Amino acid sequence: MVESRYPNRWFGANPQSVANQGHKLTGWDNATPKDWRSALGVAPDNSPADGPSAPTYSWSAPDPPHKGRKAIAAIIAIVIIGAIGWGIGNSTSSGSGGPNLSAKVDPTTAQGGHDFVGFACAACHGMQGKGGPDPSVPVLASIGTSLSAAQLSSIINDGMGGTPNAAGGTNAPYMPTWRNIISAQQVSDLVAYIQAGLPAIPGATPAPVPTGQGDVVAGSVLFYNYGCQNCHGANGLGGVVNPSPDGTIPPLGGTEFTTQFPTAKSVIDVITSGSIIGKNPITSMPHWGSIIPPAQMQQLVAYIRTLPGPSK
Repeated sequence: MVESRYPNRWFGANPQSVANQGHKLTGWDNATPKDWRSALGVAPDNSPADGPSAPTYSWSAPDPPHKGRKAIAAIIAIVIIGAIGWGIGNSTSSGSGGPNLSAKVDPTTAQGGHDFVGFACAACHGMQGKGGPDPSVPVLASIGTSLSAAQLSSIINDGMGGTPNAAGGTNAPYMPTWRNIISAQQVSDLVAYIQAGLPAIPGATPAPVPTGQGDVVAGSVLFYNYGCQNCHGANGLGGVVNPSPDGTIPPLGGTEFTTQFPTAKSVIDVITSGSIIGKNPITSMPHWGSIIPPAQMQQLVAYIRTLPGPSK
């Protein structure tokens, strides 16, 4: 076998947010009566009891009647808007505007559906196995139900090894060995999900990638959406067991890593082509070149280059 120019110590396993108050004082001006009788609409009383002239009182005109009506209308409008908002919120939370997370789904099938996303099977095979970005990857929605449980388990556990090119990578995607990464129960759940026809499972979707927060933030989400943590560990700290010469998958940071992969391009190269370091049961780095778009590849590597490496 051709030895990879990237011996793959690090990439040995990877499956893949009124004038001043809005009122017009119509009908209320300087001519408005200030006399208490006329202001209150009381007809003049010329009886002797009042004397020759009734006293005049200082008077400030009350707010115009229509101003009070407008205030009441505003309050009613606020109540109506609030009621509408409450209704929309409750409708959305009950599932009409998003996934209905309270929907009953067979637990085994549901777990398989979440694993299908979590282990990045959906990245290559497409959501619900409907086909991914590379047409050479099987469309599981078409063939999955035709395979037996034993056949599916074997393919997941042992992979379908790729053919190494002169650089030790591959020219196309291939199914890596998963037996070192996925438990027997998880394999069983994945098989059940595939044989159930890969139905949509509420909540089993990749995390949305922020578009205005920089490459590192986007890359940190992509790191999980493409399942990198499954093999390279949380925060790229490594330590996942692999029966390769090193015995484990080393961290994606630190002196050794940056020495072998000193530039962003060198990291992109090995992610693009993958790196085959041995046969089953050794898990090798899959080919991601035709799966991950170039812009996302740059974001992913921007994140990887912030990772800490091993503790001192």
